[in-house]
Amino acid sequence: PTGGVCEARRGGAMAKSKKRRDGEASLDGLPAGRNEPKTAPMSRTAVVTKPKKKSPKTAAAAAVGSSNWSALATRIGAGANPVAKKRKQERLAREESEAAGTDSNGRDAGEGAGKHRWRSDDDGVNNRVEETRVPKKKPAPTGRNTALTDLIALDCEMVGAGVDGRKSILARVSVVNEDGNVVLDTFVSPTEYVVDYRTQVSGVRPSDLKGAPGFKEIQLKMANILKGRTLIGHALKNDLKCLFLDHPKSKTRDTALFRPLTRPLRANERAQDSGIARGRGSRSLKELCASHLGLEIQGGEHSSVDDARAALLLYKKCEVAWERELRVANTGVKDSQKKKDSAKKRMMKNSDDASGSDSDDDMDAGLPAKQSKKHHNSGGVSKHRKGVRTTDPFAARAPRVDLFRR
Repeated sequence: PTGGVCEARRGGAMAKSKKRRDGEASLDGLPAGRNEPKTAPMSRTAVVTKPKKKSPKTAAAAAVGSSNWSALATRIGAGANPVAKKRKQERLAREESEAAGTDSNGRDAGEGAGKHRWRSDDDGVNNRVEETRVPKKKPAPTGRNTALTDLIALDCEMVGAGVDGRKSILARVSVVNEDGNVVLDTFVSPTEYVVDYRTQVSGVRPSDLKGAPGFKEIQLKMANILKGRTLIGHALKNDLKCLFLDHPKSKTRDTALFRPLTRPLRANERAQDSGIARGRGSRSLKELCASHLGLEIQGGEHSSVDDARAALLLYKKCEVAWERELRVANTGVKDSQKKKDSAKKRMMKNSDDASGSDSDDDMDAGLPAKQSKKHHNSGGVSKHRKGVRTTDPFAARAPRVDLFRR
């Protein structure tokens, strides 16, 4: 019996293996029992797996979730916000322009404006791909007005003179109006021998100063321009110093001194007098433009026109808070001055009243004021003590008199 059972089991296993081989042969549409194709040999041990069917519970949950979202989206109006649609369109247009190598206005991004990224191919090799990006913007005019306005911005470029070129002298002056349009932009003939042109920073070359107007001429022009106007700039102390000019503090707006645009002092600056108001440190104009305006300046050689426009844009962004702070400060000064004036007037009034009472007492005595102070009589001496006049020797504040003295 044992042998019969083993034979039966062996026969069943052989039948199953034959059925499996027939199924493998029919996978490529070949009839069962034929030879397998030579180009695509298959393993005898390959197992055919059937795709799993989703359980009814999972399908029902997905249907319920989608139905819930559709009902909620209809209720809250998802996807109907025009602002969100506009932002999405702008984002898609920007991505397409970056992929095409142009900026947002359809212009070529320019050579050298790209950044590199690595892309892996199917064969596993990393290839370096050039990906273009939109270059950062620079300050530009905001209007068409080219006239001289009451609000102007100033920036100067200096070159080095004196020992080791440490002394700064004027080399270029740029003034823009309230719209950012250039009112004055000229090089200035140096008054001393130039030791260091500082071209990598100032952008001034020896050829720029040949035939340039003289310093006195530009100084006179700047004095006429500044008269009665509000001046904007960054670290204007240095610009006015090289021009040998001065400007009223009430008409000056310096972006290096405005508290919201400054920074806390560093550890090595706390023991020094930095000249910045209220113990604050000044930030560079390049840093301020990048953080507050999203503009790029002073990437290499400086441009005094760009720097003046950048200072103007910073002032316009902070104009409301800036002017409000100045009004509050001026109001406080006026109030303190009024208090001082009123106290002074009270003191003068009290002194006048005291002198008037003395003159009235002199008139009551029938003597002039000058003579009454020196007047003596036999009964008692006329004295003036602490604002009290008396001739009665028995008065409370009368001087002590010996009546029995011969």
